[in-house]
Amino acid sequence: MRRIIPFITFMVMACSQPVMSQTMNKAYKVNSAVNPVLPYNLCADPTAVEYNGRLYVYGTNDQQELNTTGNKTKNTYGKITQLVCMSTADMVNWTFHGIIKVKSLSPWIATSWAPSVVSREEEDGKTHFYLYYTNTASGIGVLTATSPTGPWRDPLGKALIDWTTPGRGNQSNIIDPGVCIDDNGQAWLTFGGGDPNKTGTKLMPGNARIVKLGKDMISLDGSILPIPAPFHFEANELNYINGKYVFSYSGGWSCNSADWNNYDGRGNYPCPGNCSILAMTTDDPVNGTWEYKGEILKNPGTFGYPWGNNHSHLQKFGNEFYMIYHTQYLEAKYGISGGYRGIAINKANVSLPSVNITASMDDAGPAIKADKCPRANELVEAETMANCAGVNVIETTKYGCVVTDIDSGDWTMVRGLIFPEDARSVTVSIKGKGTMKIFSGRMNGTPLAVVDFDNATMSDVTVDLSKTIPSGKTYSNIFFAFYDVDESSAVQFNNYRFNTQTAEEVTAINNVELDSSDAKHSNATYNISGLKVGANAKGIVIRNGRKQIVK
Repeated sequence: MRRIIPFITFMVMACSQPVMSQTMNKAYKVNSAVNPVLPYNLCADPTAVEYNGRLYVYGTNDQQELNTTGNKTKNTYGKITQLVCMSTADMVNWTFHGIIKVKSLSPWIATSWAPSVVSREEEDGKTHFYLYYTNTASGIGVLTATSPTGPWRDPLGKALIDWTTPGRGNQSNIIDPGVCIDDNGQAWLTFGGGDPNKTGTKLMPGNARIVKLGKDMISLDGSILPIPAPFHFEANELNYINGKYVFSYSGGWSCNSADWNNYDGRGNYPCPGNCSILAMTTDDPVNGTWEYKGEILKNPGTFGYPWGNNHSHLQKFGNEFYMIYHTQYLEAKYGISGGYRGIAINKANVSLPSVNITASMDDAGPAIKADKCPRANELVEAETMANCAGVNVIETTKYGCVVTDIDSGDWTMVRGLIFPEDARSVTVSIKGKGTMKIFSGRMNGTPLAVVDFDNATMSDVTVDLSKTIPSGKTYSNIFFAFYDVDESSAVQFNNYRFNTQTAEEVTAINNVELDSSDAKHSNATYNISGLKVGANAKGIVIRNGRKQIVK
C-alpha cells in the first residue's frame, strides 16, 4: 500500500523500443542533484557521526507524523516517537537504515525529536554510540549501541535531564541536545531553548546551557552552566575544532537593531537574519569567555526554499567539513504545506585557526567521492540510491530495508557504480511479479539487462547482460526501472550484484553440491566447473557447497 503522500506522475519520455512504450514517473529532484538526500522520506533536525569510512546521519521522523495524521494537519511534532538513520560513503548515494523506535525502547517518553550523536572506542575494544534526543520540551533522553545502526537500548529508563535536574536555573524549554567529545576525552552536552525565560530578554533569552557528561556518558559531572547566546531559540549543536568548543544554534525570527546595538559582543557582525544558524566559540566552557562568531547558515528561505525553522549540524567527514540541515523542499514538491521537512547536505567552509564557518544551501549538494561509490561486483543494497521515483523504503524483519511500493513506471538510480571486474550477468534479489530493466545513463535505448521475475518470496534472479561491461568502467547513472508490475504481488527489491560469469555459470555454481566422498573434507575447494582446486585458488570458488569470491 502506498504511503500517505500525493505522488504526482509526470510524462517524461517514451523509450525507443516498442516494448518500452511505458512512461516513467518523474523524480522530485533531478538526477544530478544530491539534495534532499532521501527523496522518499520526510525527516529533519540532522546530526551525524563518522564510522568506518561512512557518514551516518540521524534525524526526526517527520514522515511518522504525516502518515499518522493522513496529511490532514500541520506538523505538530506531537506524534513523532521515532528517529531515522541513513548513511553514505560517496556523498551521493545514500543508504536508508530504517527507523529507531524510541517509544518502544523508552516507554516513558511522549515524543522523540532532534537527536545528537557521538561515538568513542571503549575498554571492551568496541566503538560505542551515544544518541541524545528531546522528549517533547521537557527533557533529554539517551540511547546507546555498539553499532551506528543499532540495536539501541535505553540505559537509564528515564530522562538524563528534566525539570527536576538541579542547577538548570530559569529555562523555558529543555530541548535539542548537542554533544561532542574534546581532545582530552571529556564529553560535553548543550541543551535548551524557547522564548525568553523569566529573567531573560529578546536579545538574551537566557535558555542555552552546557554541562560536562560523566565518564559513562549517561550521567552529569559538574554544574550546568549558561551560554550567553544572543537571540538563542533552539537547534543546539556542539563541535570541538582546533582547540575550540563551537556552539551553534538557531536564532529567533526577528532581530531588533536597537537591541543588537546594545550587545557588547556583536563585534563587526550584523544583526542576524530571521531564524538563521548562529555560532559562538570558547577555549574553556567553565572558565573561558564565549565569543560570538556570527551567522554560519542563513534560513532556507534565503536560498529560495520555503521559509521554516532551521536546524543544522556541522560535521567533519574525512578531511572536509559539511553542513547538514533540513528544508521544506520535499513537501513543496509533494504539494502539501504543513512544515514537513527533508534532510540535505552541502560542503561547509571552516577557516582555521580562528574557526570561522560559512555554509549555504542548494539542490546540487557536495561533489561525489568517486572512489567510494558502490562496487558492482559486491552485494549492493537496493535502498542505496541517489534518486528514485514512486518508491518507498521499508524495514523488514528478515531482509532489513527493502525498496517497496513499486508500480509500473517506478525506478531507482545509483550514481557512479564501479565495475572492478568484467561483468557478464546480474543477480537481482526480488519478490513479486513484473519486469525490471536496467539502463545506463538514461532510461531509453537498449537496456543492460531485462529481468523478468515472478517470485512469491524473495528470490535471486540472474540474467545475462546485453553486453560485457569491462573492468574499470564507472557509470554515472544506473537505473532500475519497473514495467508490467502486478500490483497485487507487492513487489520488493532487496539487492543486486553484477557477476563476472554468465547467468548459466552462476546458476551452475549455485547448484554445485559436495558428494558424499568429499563431505568429510570441510576445506575442499572447487572451481565453477566442479573441478577440485588448491585451497589458495582465486576468483569464484565453491567450499562446503557454498559459492565464495576469493581475491
